[in-house]
Amino acid sequence: MTSGAVGPDRARAAAAAAIASGPAAIAAAREGRLLDPVAIRDPAGDTAGWVVGLASGETLIGLIQIEADGRYRRFASFQRRAGTLDGCPPVADWFDPPTIRERAEALAGAGERLGTLVLTYDGNPDRLAWAVETTSPAGERSRILVAGAYAYRSPT
Repeated sequence: MTSGAVGPDRARAAAAAAIASGPAAIAAAREGRLLDPVAIRDPAGDTAGWVVGLASGETLIGLIQIEADGRYRRFASFQRRAGTLDGCPPVADWFDPPTIRERAEALAGAGERLGTLVLTYDGNPDRLAWAVETTSPAGERSRILVAGAYAYRSPT
């Protein structure tokens, strides 16, 4: 963990505080459950922060992003209208490694080897995505990013 970075327990506590009386205090959030915090890695592999999912059953209501030092960064809601979770993605889209890896594999070329999934961001820390380094049979390296149900190639 990067020097000064908080661990998952403090990240969860910060997310809970954002729901209780802060910027994530929407009705659906108070009725949902917090998922286990996942570390966000910067391009150097250091802890850049945490993302804590907010779910109702197997439906993902939103994401609470916490800075590496434990401060609240933002709440991203998938809820389109108050009172309904219609259109919210499944939890698996963002928090189930086999589901995320399957999306990356669908984009990979024949014989391409995939490395380890890492939660990171695409340029801006608010653009969260799972990254997996790939190696072609010829040894060429690239990267696939997966954000929810969408997978795409990105320069390494």
